[in-house]
Amino acid sequence: MSPFVSADRLALLVSLVPYLRQQEAAVPVETAASHFGVSTTQVRDAVRLIAVSGTPGDAGVYSHLDLFDINWDAFEAHDLIEVTHFVALEEAPRMSNREAAAVIAGLGFLRSLPRLVDENRIDDLLRKLGASGAAPHFAFGSTAEPPAARDAVSAALATRRRLRFRYRREDGEESMRHVDPFTLETLGGDLFLRGWCLERDAERVFRLDRMREAVVTDVSAESHPAVETSRPIFTPSEDHVLVTIEAGAAVLPLLRDYLPPGQPAPAVDERGRATVQVRIASMRHLARLIAGNAGEMRVMAPASARAAVADWAATALREHDER
Repeated sequence: MSPFVSADRLALLVSLVPYLRQQEAAVPVETAASHFGVSTTQVRDAVRLIAVSGTPGDAGVYSHLDLFDINWDAFEAHDLIEVTHFVALEEAPRMSNREAAAVIAGLGFLRSLPRLVDENRIDDLLRKLGASGAAPHFAFGSTAEPPAARDAVSAALATRRRLRFRYRREDGEESMRHVDPFTLETLGGDLFLRGWCLERDAERVFRLDRMREAVVTDVSAESHPAVETSRPIFTPSEDHVLVTIEAGAAVLPLLRDYLPPGQPAPAVDERGRATVQVRIASMRHLARLIAGNAGEMRVMAPASARAAVADWAATALREHDER
């Protein structure tokens, strides 16, 4: 086992106290060690250090009320951890509703990405946020439904098998595709599969929400030479609509893939905003991008793009009211 360095020790101490406070009964040392992925000796050392920790009183000295207290009989005789007195935790800052909403949105997005994180851990975090009362007005744990093809794509990537599916292009045309998958990527909140399309004999990128009848075949995916998996998902062209967008500094990275190669990052003004000109192939995708970052992105021109975003938002609101 690697040495228990000071950074690991601090991480355990910071995490152990809230963990113990959440428990309704004494916790076996072995259970705590398994939870944090450390040895039982490390947990015992941490508990002994916690027992002599606290915050000094107004006079700058410690009294028994300023220190954590442990049920020493249970700890020494039965290897059970029971903290009988906690200090300082009530002063911990709580998240505002807006901060909690941002965290929840981020967790929900991570949960939609297959194989990136453990979904059970994310669900546990969402439950903790709900129990903390940090944002009582939000429905914790409710996330948007992932694309139907996600599980098949994830399985194909994990097993290195060829994928078969029907694909609907932006113009509505559908065709059957056989694809050797490379990577799963994201852009503007959408999931994309990058892979080698046998029908086109070339690398292609497919949006998962446009896939139908996705099936993992029994055929092993082949290796393909000179595949540029680092290439942007979206490649701007002169045929695409030039759209002027005003965006906050925090969301500028979402527009990076729409910029021409080599174009420098836009300058941010004193308001923390920048004006960017990007090439957009789909007004529907533009509308989703803007609506998903309402307040942070605004279409300035052309009028057709502004109208497309307004129509998309009005339609979404109308459908919501009809439910």
